[in-house]
Amino acid sequence: MSKFTFTKEDIYIGYIRTLESFTTALIKEDDIKVGARVFEDFDIYIRTYLCEKNLRIYLDEGWIDCDIAEKSISLFESFCAMEKEHPELRNVEAVKNAEEWRKLMELSEEIRADLYYIPDME
Repeated sequence: MSKFTFTKEDIYIGYIRTLESFTTALIKEDDIKVGARVFEDFDIYIRTYLCEKNLRIYLDEGWIDCDIAEKSISLFESFCAMEKEHPELRNVEAVKNAEEWRKLMELSEEIRADLYYIPDME
């Protein structure tokens, strides 16, 4: 049986891809794609790649700075808070129209734009 191993850089690439997949471009996508991207993929990936343990790895490796880490924590915490405090916003129509979602997508775009270390992602 083969084992799957993930390097720190593999995890960091997941972080970058998570940010790249959650942008205001989603608003123009069809409902099925938005639902899958936000309520399946992003929901899992934000908890995996933007958790404090992994952000600490990215900081320790010098791939992000404290400002990027703080913004990433804010994105993570805001997403989780919205999920708990505003369940009425957990639908495709809200993702496309609610200001709360737009702010999160813009923060994701801002974080991605701030990244200064981009490894080969092939």
